[in-house]
Amino acid sequence: MSPLANCKECGRLFMKVSMDICPDCQREIEEDFEKVRNYLKEHPNAKIMEIIDATGIMESRVNRFIRAGRLTIKPVCESCGKPIEMGRLCIECRMKLISELKSSISLEEKGREEEDTFLLEYLHKKRSRK
Repeated sequence: MSPLANCKECGRLFMKVSMDICPDCQREIEEDFEKVRNYLKEHPNAKIMEIIDATGIMESRVNRFIRAGRLTIKPVCESCGKPIEMGRLCIECRMKLISELKSSISLEEKGREEEDTFLLEYLHKKRSRK
């Protein structure tokens, strides 16, 4: 007997055979894929936003088709929208994010050092008064 599971798409209970998605959602996803694929046959150079506008399919679903290798559209950077070869961010946005993270981490460390210095000075003054 197959175990019961909640569909990852709609949350409904279903008999899980192999996928984490119920048969109704699987059908819907396949129908969406066919819409996108048919649109791309007619408009082979379409950008992702054009596909989304023309088909009404959610951007996240189109991106899942691309990441799964079902479509051969170049993905775009999730930050700036620039076409990329792979991943989620272009090199420029990736470098900007890394720089911001490094800056944030160094500010946190600097703040901790100042707190530690203040605490040590406070304790030293308190001991010297005694």
